[in-house]
Amino acid sequence: MYSQNYYRRRQTKNNKAGIYKNIFTAFLLLVLIFFLIFSVDYLIHRGKNYSNVFALEHNIGKLNKTQTENALSPIVEELLHRSIQIKHDDYAITIVPREDLGASIDLDKLIDKAYAICRQGSVWQRIADRISLIRRAKIVTPYFDFNNSDYDDLINILKTEIEQPTRDAELKVDRIIPSQIGIEIQKQELYEEINRNLIHAANADTADVVVEVPVKHEYPEISTDKLLAQLGINQEISSFKTSLQGKESNTLFNIKKASDDINGIILKPGDNFLFNQLVGPAEKEDGYKESTIIVNGQYTNGYGGGVCQVSTTLYNAVLLANLQIIERYNHSIYGEATNYVPLGRDAAIFYGFKDLRFKNSLDQTIVIFSETKEDNLITTVYGEKVLDKEITIITRDEEIHDFDIIEIKRQNMEYIKDRVLQEGIPGYTVKTYRVIADSRGESMEFISNDKYLSVPMKVIVD
Repeated sequence: MYSQNYYRRRQTKNNKAGIYKNIFTAFLLLVLIFFLIFSVDYLIHRGKNYSNVFALEHNIGKLNKTQTENALSPIVEELLHRSIQIKHDDYAITIVPREDLGASIDLDKLIDKAYAICRQGSVWQRIADRISLIRRAKIVTPYFDFNNSDYDDLINILKTEIEQPTRDAELKVDRIIPSQIGIEIQKQELYEEINRNLIHAANADTADVVVEVPVKHEYPEISTDKLLAQLGINQEISSFKTSLQGKESNTLFNIKKASDDINGIILKPGDNFLFNQLVGPAEKEDGYKESTIIVNGQYTNGYGGGVCQVSTTLYNAVLLANLQIIERYNHSIYGEATNYVPLGRDAAIFYGFKDLRFKNSLDQTIVIFSETKEDNLITTVYGEKVLDKEITIITRDEEIHDFDIIEIKRQNMEYIKDRVLQEGIPGYTVKTYRVIADSRGESMEFISNDKYLSVPMKVIVD
C-alpha cells in the first residue's frame, strides 16, 4: 500500500509536466506568430529596401532598386559638381570633385548594398538585423573614388602651400631665426575627410563644402621661447596687431614676405632700425607681387602693396615700447586701404623717399618679431625686462575735410550706367600723442601732426 507522500510526489510531478507542456506550447505559438510576422514583413518589402534605410542623408526605405537609383542619381551628380573649399589656416583652394579629382561613385554597388540589408546570413541573423533596423536607422555609406593622378596633383599643390620642415630656433649675428613647427599633410585622412564632408553635404543648404586639411605636427627641440629664455630676452614689452581680413591674395603674400624680412631683428641699446634697409624696394625683382598701393593721393596698382601694413603695425608696437621715433610719414589719404589702424597711427613706406626709422632708446637689448597668424599681422617687442611705465597712444584735434564733387558731362559715356565714376574720400587732420604713466605721474609726448588729403567724388551729369 502506497504512502500518502508517494501520491503527493506523483501529483506534483504531473503538475510540473503540465506546466512544461503549456510553456512549450506557448513558445511554439510565439515562434509561429513571430515567423508569420517576419514572413508578412518580408512579403511587404519584397523587391524593396527595408524601412529605415538611409543613403546620402536621404531615406530610401520601401524603394525598389529603380526607384532608389532615380532618387540618388541627381544627388550624386549634384555632389560631384559641388564646390569644395580645402583650407588650412589662412590658405584655401576651391575644387570641384568631378572636374579636379575625376571623382565618381559606384551607384549600382551602393544600391545593392542597401537592398542586401536584412537579407544576408542565416534566418536568425536576418531576424536579428531586422529587429535592429526597427530600433535604429541603418545608414549605407557610399564612397567617392578619385582619380589617383588627379588626387596626387592636388596633394602636391597643398604640400607646396602648407607643408614645412621642423626648424630649431637659431641665433645669428643680428637676428634670431625663429623656430618652426613641422607640418605634414595626412594624405589618406584628407581623402576620408573629403568623402565624409561630401556625404554630409547631401542634405545641406550651403553651396560650398569646407574641408580642413588634416596635418601632423612635429615640434622643434629648441623653440623660440626656449632660445629667448637662454638669452635672457624673454619679457614682452609691447605688442600690436592689425587685421588681414578681406585682403587680396597678392597683398597677403607681400605682407608675409615683408614681415619675414624684419622678423627676429635684434637691437642693442642705441641701435637704429631702418625699415627700407631690411625690406628693400619691394619691387617685382625683389619677389613682390602687384597689388593696390597709394600714389599721390590715388589708389592704383603697383608692386609691394601691403608692405605699409607691416611698417604700420611695427610703428605702433614701437610706440607702445616707448622707443624713439626718428623718421615716419603718414599716407596721403586715409581710406579703405589704411583703415586697419586709427588715424594718425599709420606709417607709409616709399623706398628712397619715405622710411620708418627708430632707435632702441631703452637700456636693454630688444628683439622684434613680426608674424601673420589667424587673419592678423602681429608685431611684438621682447626685451630683458618689462617697462616700469604704462604707455598709451591718443589722438586729439581731429578734423574732417569734406571732399569736392566734380561733375562730368555725359557726352560719349552713354554706356556707363553708374553715375558715380569715383567715390569721394574725406580728408583729415589729426595730432597724435604718447602718454607715459609711471610712479612719478603722467606725461604726454607729442608724436605727429598728420594731414590726409581728400579725394573728390566724380559724377556724370546729363
